[in-house]
Amino acid sequence: MSTPPNDPRQNPYGQDQPPYGQQPQYGQQPSYGEQPQYGQQPAPYGHQYGQQPAPYGQQQYGQQPAYGQQQYGQYGTSAVPARPAGVTIAAVFGFIFGALGVLGALLAIVGGAALGSFFGGLEGGGGVGGAVTGLFIGFAIIILAWTVLMIWGSVWAISGRSRVLLLVAGSISLFFMVIGFFGSLGNEGTTAGGVILSLIFLAMAIAIVVLLSMKPAADFFAAHRARRGR
Repeated sequence: MSTPPNDPRQNPYGQDQPPYGQQPQYGQQPSYGEQPQYGQQPAPYGHQYGQQPAPYGQQQYGQQPAYGQQQYGQYGTSAVPARPAGVTIAAVFGFIFGALGVLGALLAIVGGAALGSFFGGLEGGGGVGGAVTGLFIGFAIIILAWTVLMIWGSVWAISGRSRVLLLVAGSISLFFMVIGFFGSLGNEGTTAGGVILSLIFLAMAIAIVVLLSMKPAADFFAAHRARRGR
């Protein structure tokens, strides 16, 4: 007795297998026999399963901010820019000048008081003694103001807050160091040690101005300004 053509016993799963070119589809996938041709791209991954996010290229690179908005974006979130060596050197030189300024102010105050007492003890020299003391105290105040500017500027520079104060203080130092250096060269009583010391101070003042004006220092302070949101 022959078995009917559609008898389920022909297939252990209860149905006939489709031909090779007509495989059952999964969701919206094209069948094996209906693959897209060479010039046609398949649908994105998100279109195959309904609610998937946009393709990788659109998520990562489709909506990038402009260059000016992301230039220092990494500093504004977590990373802190590395301090250039030139900024550190300039700040160290500033602290050295600040320490010398404190010492110079103290010497001016002590020297003015001593000279004032000396001239005040002379007969009729009371007025001269007072003038000398006032002159030295005025020098001490100027030196202290420059010292505060130098130390404060060094602190702000090494912390990345600003380089303006240290640049101003360094420029003032450079002006007076140039005068002092050429003055020592023109003085016959100046020793070689004095000339070398003046040259060292002049080089330090030049280094402060030059190192803070270079591009790495400018980028460093610009990154900190962007990180603070200014």
